[in-house]
Amino acid sequence: MNDRGYYDLHLHVLPGVDDGARTVEAGVEMLRGLHDLGYRHFVATPHCDDQRWPNDQATLVEAHRRLLEAIDGCGLEVEVLLGAEYTYGPRFHAHVTEKRAMTLASSRYLLVELPEAFMPATMPQTLFDVGGHGYYPVLAHPERCKPFHDDVSRLADLANGRALVQVSFRSLAGTFGRTIKKTAWRLVTDEIADLVATDCHDPRELRKVVRPVLLALQSRLDPDHLDRLMHRFPARMIHPPTA
Repeated sequence: MNDRGYYDLHLHVLPGVDDGARTVEAGVEMLRGLHDLGYRHFVATPHCDDQRWPNDQATLVEAHRRLLEAIDGCGLEVEVLLGAEYTYGPRFHAHVTEKRAMTLASSRYLLVELPEAFMPATMPQTLFDVGGHGYYPVLAHPERCKPFHDDVSRLADLANGRALVQVSFRSLAGTFGRTIKKTAWRLVTDEIADLVATDCHDPRELRKVVRPVLLALQSRLDPDHLDRLMHRFPARMIHPPTA
């Protein structure tokens, strides 16, 4: 396996567990297309929320097993580890407090999407408290949060020492509109973003979203910045160097 390949720490590739890949075949198709674009390492992050997708660990582990079996059967050389994307809410708080949250590849990093319409005044303390339970939050596509659209420094201040910032390819592509696209690119080019991730849900997004955004990143960022976002930093997160 090419250890210099890109890392994607946020995509919905597990079959039949959320609004991502509906079948094993669709999941494999997504991974094959991403492999062709230079990706080698993935963390599957199915939704875990209070209402629509209240996935439990047993369900996700079984879906992950089925996907890995299919990958092995077709000889696709990729690493696919397991995580979850939590929606900020009671389920998230319960799993954190009880220290049973599903982290990215069993690391200390915990993917969570914040409220989009407003930001609770208590959020800085909440993120600090998450750290007190042994986790380090990774903010999934915070560019979609309205409070940061006019002032990205508010996000930088919120995340500083409390969380990492992960920007989504879908936002960079304009899937959610011009304002969110502008905010997403500002976070990347101003080096507020620590990571970029495809947040891929469907094989059709490979051509419409992933490929054009990857080409744009490659043309707009210097190679070291791109490598830091898509290889060096995510590699350290899920494959920390041993002493």
